[in-house]
Amino acid sequence: MKNNKYLVLAIFILIGTMVHAQAPVFEEDVTDVAPIPGLLLALCAAIGIGVAKLRAKK
Repeated sequence: MKNNKYLVLAIFILIGTMVHAQAPVFEEDVTDVAPIPGLLLALCAAIGIGVAKLRAKK
């Protein structure tokens, strides 16, 4: 009985991944999107924290 549960679970996982892995349809007239501004902010914050930690060690 336990093996049947694992087999059914594996089948459902495989079917689910196959359904979600279908290629989407892209339109031809899509405009380019600017990069996410939050990434630049996070990068600047990480650099600032790193510099502050290096200064604290000295």
